[in-house]
Amino acid sequence: MQITHRSQQPSLSSSLTPAAANTVAPQKPVAAQARTQGSGFEAKSSFATSGNKPLVSLTAQTAAPASATPGPLELSSPEARGAIQKSLDFIQKQSGGSSRGFVPGGDAQSAFSPRSVTRDELGMTHVRLDRTHEGVKVFGEQVISHLDKDGKVSGLTGGTEPIPAGLGSGPAKLSSQDALSIAQKAFAGNTDAAHPPSAERVIVQGKDGQYHAAYHVQMTHVNDLKADERPRRMNYFVDANSGEMVRSFDQMGGIELPKDHAGAAQSQTAGTTTPATPATPTTPGTPATGKADDSTLYSGKVDLSTTKQANGTYTLEDKTRGNGVVTYDAKNKATASGQTPLTDKNDVWGEATDDSRTKAAVDAHYGAEMTYDFLKDVLGRNSLDGKGEKLVSYVHVDKNYVNAYWDGEKMNYGDGDGKDAGPLTTLDIAGHEIAHGLTERTAGLIYEGESGGLNEAFSDIMGTGVEWYASQKNSAVEFDWKMGEDAWTPANGTGDALRYMDDPTKDGYSIDNYKNYPKQTEVHGSSGIANNAFYLLANGGKNRTSGQEVKDGIGMEKGLKVFYRALENYMTPNTTFAQARQATINAATDLYGANSVEVQKVKDSWSAVGVK
Repeated sequence: MQITHRSQQPSLSSSLTPAAANTVAPQKPVAAQARTQGSGFEAKSSFATSGNKPLVSLTAQTAAPASATPGPLELSSPEARGAIQKSLDFIQKQSGGSSRGFVPGGDAQSAFSPRSVTRDELGMTHVRLDRTHEGVKVFGEQVISHLDKDGKVSGLTGGTEPIPAGLGSGPAKLSSQDALSIAQKAFAGNTDAAHPPSAERVIVQGKDGQYHAAYHVQMTHVNDLKADERPRRMNYFVDANSGEMVRSFDQMGGIELPKDHAGAAQSQTAGTTTPATPATPTTPGTPATGKADDSTLYSGKVDLSTTKQANGTYTLEDKTRGNGVVTYDAKNKATASGQTPLTDKNDVWGEATDDSRTKAAVDAHYGAEMTYDFLKDVLGRNSLDGKGEKLVSYVHVDKNYVNAYWDGEKMNYGDGDGKDAGPLTTLDIAGHEIAHGLTERTAGLIYEGESGGLNEAFSDIMGTGVEWYASQKNSAVEFDWKMGEDAWTPANGTGDALRYMDDPTKDGYSIDNYKNYPKQTEVHGSSGIANNAFYLLANGGKNRTSGQEVKDGIGMEKGLKVFYRALENYMTPNTTFAQARQATINAATDLYGANSVEVQKVKDSWSAVGVK
């Protein structure tokens, strides 16, 4: 059984193939001097040449001072516009005309479209650019430009491969409706009225390694599910000329029980909860604060930030963190919707006289608050989007539901079935699932193949980070290297877990070394590779498969900063394990210097798990 998320929002931040080279030129510490420009950007593709107007037409501006506030910049701001233009000029120069494989006269401004510009705490600026070809999106392919604190482009992450002329500008034999019909046959089921099917013309690299003119069709069924149905958000890529299904993947996951684990769980006496009468929403009032008198299922006594309503009751609405942290009751419906609050008369949540339904809500609310604080205090990020994004959670999703998932906008927690799991609201599960939102809003790692394994690993890493962070503040929270152990098979007394970062092979499903990747490519099972690399980096230890040891890890805080910086600034949707190694080396170099112990430990940790 593994923790997963059900959905990641479809966008150019998702991709299908690990084709792009995610490397940058060897770098010197930013604090010392600007990075060396080199051949890190692999100029393998022809920039688009067409009659289209440039996607961006900007005037270079003076770089913002290093003392400027870190965080995302508005694309229309002078600082962002200047950074984008410098990046495009640098890419144009790097292309070197036809001698570097580019179409003579190729225009970087028509080949890339700015997605985001972010300034970091070191004074560097990172420009994330989506690739286009002949005016058409190239699904998931990105390049990231890195500007030093003086505003000069010092390196590029990402690479491009040649795309045949005409794939974007040429006519298509199939219409979008034809593509929808083909995808509907593959979907073989109903779609939601609230999420109608869509088809968009794109260029995509298929499993055959070739680029195809295609339609990206999305079909969703998450509402009104039958007992034997699973939620799906399918992405189909239909060749625009042949009708061939070039690629497909499901953006939705869940907590599933691997066949290897079937029958391992033991039953317990706890039953399921009874739905309470929905409370009537009230007008938001004023924040309420107090002492640590709120009782959780898993984390002891805590102090929740709540809101006092006009009628004197309290709701799980925290107005003190960013744009808010709020927890609602899904009323045991298969789809979480509406805004039914959980209420309390005296703001002492989870006490013996409270409705049993509030127990899981206390943990979910606490988990979201701790995740927000972890992002801010440890990683220096203002919520998921860097702008204080509101964190919304729903508890009591469905009935006897052994699952917790992020759906692209909010958290959804099942109550468990009382056998395989209790309520799926532990700190590490909350941090894991909410971290899928962090990945969506940064690298956008596609949820299949090597990038999918990294996606899952980053959620495990951040979820473990949230548990570690909370344990520094709350003595009742026990930090360990297990994932979801408090909720998983709670009655058997063995302390078993969903995954084990110190020894991923312990679950009988995951792998801990890249040499075994061909044997286990499922994203949860392959997440053990990066999970163990992080464990070795932070804690030190041996990889079971290789026997290689990393002595004296660099600690949780440094390890988390390195992996987060790599995710935010050096990874693209198609990042592979090898490229993730380089991304973390780049991040550690920025933070601690090229010749630092931290950089060497990063290298040692990845080597131990077979990633060179």
